[in-house]
Amino acid sequence: MIYAGWLGSRGATIWLKYIIQIWQTLWLLLRERPRVVLVMVPPIFAVLPVYLYCKLTGSRFTTDNHTAAFTMKRWQRLKFLHGWLEKYAACNIVTNDKLLHLQRTWGVPAEKNFLIGDLPVQFSKIETPPFLNHSENGKPNNGFFAVTAVCSFNPDEPLDNILQAAAELPEINFYCTGKLKDAPSKILERKPKNVMFTDFLSVPHYAGLLKGSHGVMVLTTRDLTMQRGAYEAMALGTPIITSDWPILRNTFANGSLFVDNSSQSIVQAVRQLQTNWPKFKTAIQAQRAQRRAAWAEKEKELRRLLSLPINA
Repeated sequence: MIYAGWLGSRGATIWLKYIIQIWQTLWLLLRERPRVVLVMVPPIFAVLPVYLYCKLTGSRFTTDNHTAAFTMKRWQRLKFLHGWLEKYAACNIVTNDKLLHLQRTWGVPAEKNFLIGDLPVQFSKIETPPFLNHSENGKPNNGFFAVTAVCSFNPDEPLDNILQAAAELPEINFYCTGKLKDAPSKILERKPKNVMFTDFLSVPHYAGLLKGSHGVMVLTTRDLTMQRGAYEAMALGTPIITSDWPILRNTFANGSLFVDNSSQSIVQAVRQLQTNWPKFKTAIQAQRAQRRAAWAEKEKELRRLLSLPINA
């Protein structure tokens, strides 16, 4: 990924950042000469050097379209450019049927639209973080129950409600991930005693936290938003608590609890998970097997579209 982060995202420099990233991307492509390029959107500007490179070399590209490319106002204004570039792609990946339909209204040929709900997650190394303590005074603590809330302190995360729910569940250990430098100071000041903000974790410790927890909570107030944290929990065989949006309910139908993001709903879900944890643990493992089988078929189809070798 080419990213000129040193320029920040200020209005005065954003245009310069995109120009630099376009040039650096084009230079990288001309140097490496890939036959197929996968480009993430947004920003839609990232597709421009990829389109030019493929036009010059006869290579192919596909766009990986995240929900924000369709829902954020700044990118909605550029849908004419988005749709135009997608017509030249080998295929355009979206995460749900609504976005698939929207692409068709832009005039993108149906055969160039490709739906992938999720990708399998693999962790090469898993380490239990030192603060995840399942023992008390050196002895096993059979009453220990942990829920990890995957956070990045974005506006669509109902963190206030999560903390309020935690205060009503003092017997539950809550861990909230995410860089503390991005957290509002007021949030940190009013956290209950049973909540720990972990700050940024290494990938092995992050995976160990999710695997060692009894449940992973990934919430959003924004519809059509897929949850990577939920995929990661499923890959590790940990039950999920997530928001009750149709796309999430369809993707994580088994081994998951769905909430309306209110503190009361979160409390009910955690208590239900605690009471029936073995059932949810078994169900999420079955869900993982189903999603892996579905991905295997999707991968073959995608490789055919991109003229790539199909794995045996």
